[in-house]
Amino acid sequence: MVELTVQVPEEVAARLEPVLQNLPALLQQIAFSVPTDTVPDRVEADEGAATPVYQEILNFLAIGPASQAIWEFKASAAAQERLQQLLEKNREATLSSTEQAELDAYEQVDYLMTLLKARAYHQLNIPDQGIPV
Repeated sequence: MVELTVQVPEEVAARLEPVLQNLPALLQQIAFSVPTDTVPDRVEADEGAATPVYQEILNFLAIGPASQAIWEFKASAAAQERLQQLLEKNREATLSSTEQAELDAYEQVDYLMTLLKARAYHQLNIPDQGIPV
């Protein structure tokens, strides 16, 4: 196993503390779920680099939400509307390469949130009602 060192702001580190034991498994699931041809060579660290949906999820996770908040999380109306626009353009085969990358980001975020909701569901011991999408 390889050991990785990642530098993050102290506030982010404090928020990640409760999930550190699960981080390797989460990273593995993400690494194997993302096609290698969609991973950028370089990711900028500034606010404008990530797509709006990534920023929305990062902002949500940065507050260190409890399991109940993760379970109840839904993307904003604006994010849902944008996804619908991208899906429509995809059906019409009129997506630009930038829009395709944005649509891919939605898919990756959806997968990550599905994993997080599954873990939150398990921690909450909620009677089986299905996982909200």
